[in-house]
Amino acid sequence: MGKKSKYSAEEKISILDEVLRDGAPKVMAKYNISQDAIHRWRLLYKYQGLSGLQTEQRYQSYSREFKQSLVEKYLRSNESQLLFAIKHGLRSKTQLQSWIIQYNESNLKAYMPGKRDSKMSGRKTSFDERLTIIEELIKHDVNYNWAVETYHVSYQQVYGWYQKYLKSGNNPESLRDRRGKAKPEKEWTEVDRLKAENRLLKAKLQNQEMEIAFAKKLVEIRNREVNKGTNSGQLKS
Repeated sequence: MGKKSKYSAEEKISILDEVLRDGAPKVMAKYNISQDAIHRWRLLYKYQGLSGLQTEQRYQSYSREFKQSLVEKYLRSNESQLLFAIKHGLRSKTQLQSWIIQYNESNLKAYMPGKRDSKMSGRKTSFDERLTIIEELIKHDVNYNWAVETYHVSYQQVYGWYQKYLKSGNNPESLRDRRGKAKPEKEWTEVDRLKAENRLLKAKLQNQEMEIAFAKKLVEIRNREVNKGTNSGQLKS
């Protein structure tokens, strides 16, 4: 099981909202949380959405190849460990730091928690299925773990497909798998490509609408709290 968080994702969002309104020092003292925690929550929400602030239900498995690829990519980057880790789907820099040490000692190993996670192994997928997975991934705040659980593919597969999609400039054709194929998968017509682009764009807009609705809900809650405090003060006076 993952480590239980003291605060829910909704509470973390509310706290971040208070930081913007009242300043970090006041909020840190009120909730007894560190500046590092606030900074990490900000990055998680920015790059992973609401799902990044949610408690992980189990430890995720990663292949040796994935760890090595990520470490080597980090060593070529100029980003901090925390920023790089969160931008690439991790929750903190702790895992990345551990992998860097193992990499330098030539001791990187795959982590497989047990039979309970056996469904997380990779499997063969069609182009249409990959397109659907990425479409739903976008709708769910790019929550890789959700996609793994829902479609029974590996974390590395989902992560790789989405990164290819982003690097291609959001071109759905990037989701084709041409490795080891004598003949490529059936090519699209221009109409097919536009339809796929429209699907993924709609998924992104739907996710943005959900985030906006959630933000509005927080504002409503905050306004009710303010009005409640004002009314209480009037009654006392």
